[in-house]
Amino acid sequence: MIYNVTWLTSQTKQIYQATRTSEVLMAHLEECLTRSNLVEMIGELPVPDKGREYGVLIYYYKAKPKKRLLSAAPRRDHNHIVLFRGILSRKELLDNNFDVGNSTDPQPDVKLHSQEEVNRLVEILHKKISKI
Repeated sequence: MIYNVTWLTSQTKQIYQATRTSEVLMAHLEECLTRSNLVEMIGELPVPDKGREYGVLIYYYKAKPKKRLLSAAPRRDHNHIVLFRGILSRKELLDNNFDVGNSTDPQPDVKLHSQEEVNRLVEILHKKISKI
């Protein structure tokens, strides 16, 4: 695990040949999360194995730096997000019209295809966390 990285400086960005769309979405997600004061520390888990090149960025709560909020990984036409600690349920994601993956609660996953979806997710997370 590597800490204190950003999307632009990450090994994941260098390893994974992300499309322009997923690169823009990763940068936008990171910007939204930090601007909304949800995260402060970002970790990275690169996997440079030949034939399986990928990586994951892990975003930690600002208020509780050792607790994971979500992980994000670029994919061909979307970004794959896994939400930790039961912050949002699969049902809540479906109710908000997100493209939900196969993972189940308490760690549902979602596929973000646009900056608008990123904005909606961050807004929902911000509201949910401010209630806690």
